[in-house]
Amino acid sequence: NRIRNWSGDSKYWTQKDGVLIGTTDGSLKMNRFITWKAATVRNFDLRVKVRVSTGGNSGIQYRGTSRSDLGLDVVTGYQCDVVADKPEYNGMLYEEKGRRILSHTGEKVVIDASGQPWITGNFEVKPFKPGQWHEYRIRIEANHHRHWIDGHPTADLIDLDEKGRLMEGVLAMQVHKGPAMTIEFKDMIIKHLPDDLPIRSAEEHPIPEGSKGVRPQGKLPKGWKAPEFSR
Repeated sequence: NRIRNWSGDSKYWTQKDGVLIGTTDGSLKMNRFITWKAATVRNFDLRVKVRVSTGGNSGIQYRGTSRSDLGLDVVTGYQCDVVADKPEYNGMLYEEKGRRILSHTGEKVVIDASGQPWITGNFEVKPFKPGQWHEYRIRIEANHHRHWIDGHPTADLIDLDEKGRLMEGVLAMQVHKGPAMTIEFKDMIIKHLPDDLPIRSAEEHPIPEGSKGVRPQGKLPKGWKAPEFSR
């Protein structure tokens, strides 16, 4: 199904010739979103072509929650990041106003029952130029999350954190606070998958001994070392 029926602030969002365009002038103090109003999303396969300006920061939010108590057009939830200038963030899995960085680009991750993400494998990190159209793909099956850019995997994560994980919510697109930017989305197609896909278990996805913890967001203490998984 093609995606239409968006709700957001016309100060930041316009639509032209089938392209959804988000722009900021550098004065934005809080991330803002435009939300798809036709349906919520649970299990799905989404493909969308994305073009972001140099220095731009955006994201595709899914299984999100609209939080009017935090501000107008604020959405929390999982996010496939769009940060073309930073290959280690572009296409990664982030949780807005939640557990934050769940996996950097190129990290295969299992989040344990306590909410700690562990790196269980890696794949190549590729740069993708800003100012050009790239196809982002997000496929979510129960607690298994996968992202791609132009067919190259950027995230592969199993979320075993029953208290922290989200299983259904809204789909939204982000404009990020900070420098002026433009983000464009077109040719959005979503395929809804069955609601009752099986949850992946810890027994199916054991965390290897010695796996390193995902580096958290923010400034870390001098000499910080990633925790190592141990039973």
